[in-house]
Amino acid sequence: MDILPLDESGTLYLASDIDDWPAIEALGISVIFDLDGDLDIGVPTIPNHILYIYFPFYDVDLPDLGKLHAVAQLGATLVKGGYRVLCHCMLGLNRSALVTGLILVYLGMAGEAAVKHLQSKKPGALYNETFADYLRSAQPQMGLGV
Repeated sequence: MDILPLDESGTLYLASDIDDWPAIEALGISVIFDLDGDLDIGVPTIPNHILYIYFPFYDVDLPDLGKLHAVAQLGATLVKGGYRVLCHCMLGLNRSALVTGLILVYLGMAGEAAVKHLQSKKPGALYNETFADYLRSAQPQMGLGV
């Protein structure tokens, strides 16, 4: 399992399939967006400890844009609040990169810059051109209305 920090403050992370809960705990990650088809095994069930959002979608076409943007807005709000947020899917290349990219846009980064940033951090990220093109067109000043 590779957990990649995407910002210098260590509040936004990208990962492939997760199973090492002690590593997640050690990083202080308390919010997880699971975009994979299966629920993660071993999710801690301690009350008020982890916020676990399950939003699986296929790595083909864009998912429901209202839900996608709601998840990204929530992620950005939590990052701004100082929470450590992890997005993951099976390989950590497309679905999780799309969501983390939109979180970066909601935090003020231009879409094109978000694509370049993600691809520099994780080679092979956003090889799904539908996802990459959508993210490239996202601009912070657009308000990303759906």
